[in-house]
Amino acid sequence: MGSTQMKAQLERTLGPVQLTFYCVGVIVGAGVYSIIGSAAGLAGQGVWLGFVLAALVALLTAFSYAEMATSFPHAGAEYIYVRRAFPRWGFLSFATGVLILIGAGATAATVAVAFGGYLQTFADIPVSVSALALLFVCTLFNMRGLRESSWVNIVFTCIEVSGLLLVIAAGVAAADLTAPLSAPIQQGLLPAAAILFFVFLGFEEIANLAEEIRDPERILPRALFLSIAITTLLYVLVSLSVVALASPAELAASNAPLTMAIQKVWPGAGNLLSAIALFATANTVLITLVAASRLAFSLARDNELPRIFADVTAKRHSPWVGAILSYLLAAALLPIGDLKILAELSSFVAMLAFLAVNITLLVLRYRLPEHPRPFRVPLRIGRLAVVPLVAVASIMLLLTGFDWQVYIVGGVLMVVICLAYAVRWTVR
Repeated sequence: MGSTQMKAQLERTLGPVQLTFYCVGVIVGAGVYSIIGSAAGLAGQGVWLGFVLAALVALLTAFSYAEMATSFPHAGAEYIYVRRAFPRWGFLSFATGVLILIGAGATAATVAVAFGGYLQTFADIPVSVSALALLFVCTLFNMRGLRESSWVNIVFTCIEVSGLLLVIAAGVAAADLTAPLSAPIQQGLLPAAAILFFVFLGFEEIANLAEEIRDPERILPRALFLSIAITTLLYVLVSLSVVALASPAELAASNAPLTMAIQKVWPGAGNLLSAIALFATANTVLITLVAASRLAFSLARDNELPRIFADVTAKRHSPWVGAILSYLLAAALLPIGDLKILAELSSFVAMLAFLAVNITLLVLRYRLPEHPRPFRVPLRIGRLAVVPLVAVASIMLLLTGFDWQVYIVGGVLMVVICLAYAVRWTVR
């Protein structure tokens, strides 16, 4: 592989178009093509409102990511922010980094399983086999370099968005999309919003790419907010379309809900949509693994993980060992198999990461008041930023919407992280 550990530098290759495509691609692929059926089963006709609530929570935290990523434009994102906010609490930054790394593995595994479900439309291949193969191929692209991965992402993103536009067109042609807007709100709306929060996961991953953006202070905030606006509009229109085409119960029972819904109107479009979904889910896996490898790289560069994970290729400065670690994490979670459990675990970890970003922003406004902040979250009282406070409250509310199994898994993960930290501290 021709690697070097120079002082482990990453190369600045991403511009505004590439970054926006990265963000839109990972958000779209992670959401509608995988778990809208589960959310519809909870929220019924009001699933569109679940998307709106999840988007608002994501937007609040997106402001904080924009400030933190432009203030500290380094690979590692949340781990770096916690380290700067609490320099004497080594365990806190270590736990944040490792937990998010595991969450990235859960995200990649979730969408890889969804890929396997859509692939069965064309070939009788076990989901676990196709999911593992997808993770492997995406890891090869990740090891190759960010420039090559970005071109693959642009093509795949265009394909996956065209699939959503096809669903919207089917809904417009078959029914009145405004009918669900007046449907009564169901008790499952909050749990649905907690699950649908997963569909916005991805925008935060561009913070891990900040070290590879040509002008992060200017480009990153624009790409971040534009991608959330684009995907929210697409999600709401798609959700209105699918509940107009199929009942929430039918959507919840389907492994490929969008394909099932569109076949009710355009039977010939089902296979086309499933093919598009393959590109969408593959794209999300690729981008998630890319971001996770950068986090592993940052942790290793600070000696929180073995130094070998900061090893980069000599030509393209790609963290290839971190890419292998990201692959192994995602592959290890595949045996869980259940899409809903994996998605909830991924969402749960992401919410904890969002809490960390908002809290560290509040702390650093006081601790490092003179630090350059190219982008600042609007609304403040003195040094106290108001938006992150609202974000913390909204995230805490969504955290109450998970099944009890998720909290148990979270507790087990924290025990494992504590043991890992003890081992790291002992051998350091």
